[in-house]
Amino acid sequence: MKIDKDKQLQLLQNLSGPSSTKAKPDASQTAAQGAADAASDKVELSGSTSEVARLKAKADAIPAVDEDKVASVKQALESGTYNANGQLVARSMLKSQLLDQIF
Repeated sequence: MKIDKDKQLQLLQNLSGPSSTKAKPDASQTAAQGAADAASDKVELSGSTSEVARLKAKADAIPAVDEDKVASVKQALESGTYNANGQLVARSMLKSQLLDQIF
């Protein structure tokens, strides 16, 4: 069985979980919408740069590794009580494999 790129993308979307899919417009609708958008394009600069900077600083302050969670998983592994969800592991492996093949 040969799996082409479209099938790989479809499988990847299915593995990623539920998502809202939108119907793609045909070429004539896209061209008409593009012409309408070009006529009404405008640029607005907002004063929200300070808000973006504040949020970025807040995000940068969050540690990349949750030390409490790491310690909890280590303890569960050492005591033999860690139980991995097989379906989540399999889904993650398939998703990773498909991403490697596509990109």
